[in-house]
Amino acid sequence: MAYRIATLARVEKELAGLPRDAKRLSDRIGKLADDPRPRGCLPVRAAPHGTYRVRVGDYRVIYVVLDTEKLVIVTRVRRKGKDTYQGL
Repeated sequence: MAYRIATLARVEKELAGLPRDAKRLSDRIGKLADDPRPRGCLPVRAAPHGTYRVRVGDYRVIYVVLDTEKLVIVTRVRRKGKDTYQGL
């Protein structure tokens, strides 16, 4: 059974600000519905349990997996940098 994908409003805003990479990032986010823990994803240690990140080029898609509800919540899409994981 596939998971549902939910994105926070700020994620939509972040994607809108990345016109060159938005399609590639959106495609990768969509694939999380079939496999919320794909090869290459890593748990985010500085965040609550169930928070993962997947690399898409220079960007990181940070999301939470709720297995009981079959839901993936994308919380952030950021270019890798010092503040990528701050405030999670």
